[in-house]
Amino acid sequence: MFSDIFNYFVIPTVVSIGAFGVYCLLNPQNGSTLLKNMAWQSVKLYSKASIYFENLAQHDTMEEDSDNENVDFESTPLLSYYNYDKDLEVHMGEDYDNLPEEWWKDSEKNVDLILFKKQHSTDIFKTFKNYQDFNASDKQNWSTVEKQFVQIELVKENECIDIHKHLDSFYIEGNILFTPAFLKWYLQKWFNVSLDEPYTLRIFDKDVNLFDLTSDQYITITKEGYEVHDLDNDTENPTEEDASSYEGAEED
Repeated sequence: MFSDIFNYFVIPTVVSIGAFGVYCLLNPQNGSTLLKNMAWQSVKLYSKASIYFENLAQHDTMEEDSDNENVDFESTPLLSYYNYDKDLEVHMGEDYDNLPEEWWKDSEKNVDLILFKKQHSTDIFKTFKNYQDFNASDKQNWSTVEKQFVQIELVKENECIDIHKHLDSFYIEGNILFTPAFLKWYLQKWFNVSLDEPYTLRIFDKDVNLFDLTSDQYITITKEGYEVHDLDNDTENPTEEDASSYEGAEED
């Protein structure tokens, strides 16, 4: 058995490495380019494989949660809203259905982010910029999207913090991510970190695209992936012209 392994795996591997080494010596420029391409493809393959297995594990967990809900009861999503200036989250539970629209209009200045939470073993959230978006949404539809980002770092002054760990709870179609209100709430909830400007988000997506997101931009999760938008306080619903051409990562 050892001889078979040696003949079929060890010898071909050693010969291939040796041949590649000779090629690099004879053609250093082409060899360097080939090596970089191989490294890039390896990183891309690792990224996609990692996300695939994470999504598979998450899917199994959500199916198990769904089965448990059908056996016991169907949990009602809970609502809360967040005030940016006061760094305050107000939990409303299921009582939001009893509040008239006039109450929301009167409280509009206090509502910078609306959070709709569905309870599982791992909670999942829908996020909205305002009550109008929440009221117009399909509250029964929780369409999940595969993980879009491999790494997200918050960069401020000389400090860099990895913040992508808990984003699995937010890959829901239609969600808005990384508005200043969302980011401030997210950092405080899971990392006990305050949001100070200026800051930049350095994002590494599943297709190995690297880009920066400023405090004047945010991301919308779409069915195909994600879109980057400019944050315009005068426009509650961004148009297609507002969306960046750097659109969500799609499968090749």
